[in-house]
Amino acid sequence: MTGNRPVTGRPRTGRRWTGVPAIFAGIALLGGCATAPETAPGAGSAAITDRYGMAGETTPARVLEAGARSKDWWTALGSPQLGEVIRIALEESPDLAEARAVLDRHQAESDAARALLSPRLGLNARTERQLFNSKGFGFSGFPSRTFSIFSLGGLVSYDPDVFGVLKGRAAEAGALADKARWEADAAALTLSANVALEAVRLAGLNAQIASAEQVIEDDRKLVDLAFKAEALGGISRSERVRIEAQLAEDEAGMPDLLRQRNESRRRLALLAGREPSQWTPPDFQLSDLSLPAAIPLALPSELVRSRPDIQAAEADLRAARLAARATEADPLPKLNLTGNRAQTANQIEDLSRSDSRGWSLSAGLTATLYDGGLSRANRRAAEAELREAEARYRSTVLAAFAQVGDLLSSLEDGEAEVAAYQRAVDSAQQDAEISLSGVRLGGTPLLRAIDARRELSLARRNLAIAEARRLSDAIGLFAAAGADWRSSGDD
Repeated sequence: MTGNRPVTGRPRTGRRWTGVPAIFAGIALLGGCATAPETAPGAGSAAITDRYGMAGETTPARVLEAGARSKDWWTALGSPQLGEVIRIALEESPDLAEARAVLDRHQAESDAARALLSPRLGLNARTERQLFNSKGFGFSGFPSRTFSIFSLGGLVSYDPDVFGVLKGRAAEAGALADKARWEADAAALTLSANVALEAVRLAGLNAQIASAEQVIEDDRKLVDLAFKAEALGGISRSERVRIEAQLAEDEAGMPDLLRQRNESRRRLALLAGREPSQWTPPDFQLSDLSLPAAIPLALPSELVRSRPDIQAAEADLRAARLAARATEADPLPKLNLTGNRAQTANQIEDLSRSDSRGWSLSAGLTATLYDGGLSRANRRAAEAELREAEARYRSTVLAAFAQVGDLLSSLEDGEAEVAAYQRAVDSAQQDAEISLSGVRLGGTPLLRAIDARRELSLARRNLAIAEARRLSDAIGLFAAAGADWRSSGDD
């Protein structure tokens, strides 16, 4: 209780409050004095460092702008088409709809648990037709009568929750609702990242297909040259057949690339919540996607407060702590207050008469003396669940640190990898052009030109794969660092 409050209203006239009004006022006052239990302490007590790298490693230079976060993180990739697909996915994905439905259910359960802390008001209306058998009660000489009874009144009941069991359960339900909210955020962040990753995969496949198509086109030119050279006696028939075989080999690799591209398109449609037969995703190209010069990244201590999966694990731990407290208090005695006020008469027109009024006030106390070990077993289960939640929380935090560290390292290495493959492509391009010109002038063997084209093809494909991998690492880093998936207009 928070203490007695002065009652304001009309001046006193010397009359006391009697009967039902006092019952209703007393129970309502008890309801107003109920206070929530102390919230379980936060779970963010795991050891937090100031870096992501392994002991002895140099922190990558890309760690910058600590604490900066983007509302629409995917806009950093510079593709309006990607932004549109992600928007569709966030609106129409059935997986995200399921996560939001789970959140709505937990929020409703939390509201229901809090409602149990308030007094409950009811209305009773009853009618009876009864035969009074006077002989059955030992009265002789009195005739038995058949009469009606009408009753109309209100009922108030309240559990003051002396030991805080209901308050603890309400707080637990609130923590579970928080967990569901963070899990819905995590699902949305994961969905947006998966859409971006699939778009990058599709763009990489398109680059590989374009490279393969260029190689096949060059192979066909070389085959034409081979036929001309064979006719002039410049090469043997076996050499010409070898060139044709290389063309056939390169053409044979194309169907697999096309199959992978079709699979990627279907996965994008499914991620967007669209039927693949009725929706075609944009034909993403690597040139449409750019790697931002600066990737905002929170420091480790801020990561714990920003990643939705860590927040969900913390809310789960908080719920487990509150559940353990409530389980400890569950076997303690329970008090219930009930007030009833009714107008009762055997004629319906007499219900409004003052002498038909009646009321009752009752208090009930129940306590368990023996439950066969049920309470003890429930306590052990709650304690074990708390230990599980603590382990899950710590595991989630450690996995987050390791994931960010891996992606940082991979992204840093990817910079050097892309630069090396770009140099390889430039060199192979020059070599292929020189070799092809030499073949036309008759100074370079045709097979040398074929080898040069092979090297160029391999370098182009490796460059496309490296660029796609670097973009994927950047997307993974945005997601792993807890980037906010919501649009700027959302709460």
